[in-house]
Amino acid sequence: MTVTLPPALNQLVDHLLHTGRYADEGDVVREALRALERQEFDESLALEAAILEGVASPHQPYNASVMDRIRQNARSIA
Repeated sequence: MTVTLPPALNQLVDHLLHTGRYADEGDVVREALRALERQEFDESLALEAAILEGVASPHQPYNASVMDRIRQNARSIA
């Protein structure tokens, strides 16, 4: 696989390599993909929990205050 990075990300990879924490570019990319995978997994768990909470909740009329509360809760999760 060949990956082309914009200059700013290429500089970041170079910087990370110079710290000695990573042996090569592949190590940097693997770690970045692992972090992305963890983030995606965490977000999907939070979404699933919110959906299950909503299903278990008593019915409420859908109005502007409900939408405001949903938005506020969504922001606090992110």
